[in-house]
Amino acid sequence: MRTNLTQGNKAMFPRSTKYAVRALTFLAGQEPGKLRGAREIAQAEQIPMPFLWKILQKLTARKLVRSFRGVRGGYQLAKPAQRITIEKVVKAMGGNDLFSRCLLGYAHCNHKTPCPLHPVWCGTKEGIRETLRAATLAELARRQRTD
Repeated sequence: MRTNLTQGNKAMFPRSTKYAVRALTFLAGQEPGKLRGAREIAQAEQIPMPFLWKILQKLTARKLVRSFRGVRGGYQLAKPAQRITIEKVVKAMGGNDLFSRCLLGYAHCNHKTPCPLHPVWCGTKEGIRETLRAATLAELARRQRTD
């Protein structure tokens, strides 16, 4: 069970995306082929059950998770953890908003009509995107085990 989580910390991504990454990292840390129940994931990652159900449904529909019904049912990753990048998770959860909206809130901020922060943010944004493309669930699970 994770005990280093605090309430109220601001995250870069919406809560649903943050929870999806945590749930998938938990699944990535399991033995291949081992099914885990939603309650077990929720408890281990401190994710409210109703929220986790919706997230798991979305991840199943996006083919990142496989679900199995029945007494011995549960969830597992649909692909090897080293093939699932954090960028794929963010996109699956609809969290691309970070890369498309203006940080200062301008409605028409783009390369032609930039806000004062636009040139700086474009470079930073691309760096974040590259990091998310490079990071995999396998790496996150490995780091979580060593923490």
